[in-house]
Amino acid sequence: MNKETTVKLVINNIDELYDLVKKAQQQSTELKETLNSIQTFIPDVDLSKKKQE
Repeated sequence: MNKETTVKLVINNIDELYDLVKKAQQQSTELKETLNSIQTFIPDVDLSKKKQE
């Protein structure tokens, strides 16, 4: 005969975990935007010659 065991788990600080996940998701979005900016970066180069004084 099989007996079924039930375990109840209470995480008291689950809100902290949710906050950390939310923060990680926001940082991930910011990182993706930054990486995209790096990949599409076009330098503004001045190639004009200036007289030396």
